[in-house]
Amino acid sequence: MNLLQLIRESNMLTKTQMAHRLQISKSYYSMLEKGERRISLMVGKRLHEEFKVPLEDIF
Repeated sequence: MNLLQLIRESNMLTKTQMAHRLQISKSYYSMLEKGERRISLMVGKRLHEEFKVPLEDIF
């Protein structure tokens, strides 16, 4: 299980809800969660702000 999935499931969110909280499309979020794309600085910053994830855990 990767970091995004762990955060999403621990907050009991769907992929659609998680994408909305991060202000990205569901398809882009799914690619991130599967490891098909790398987390951008913008998305990493939102993860940090929304879910209090330390930046060093994201990058």
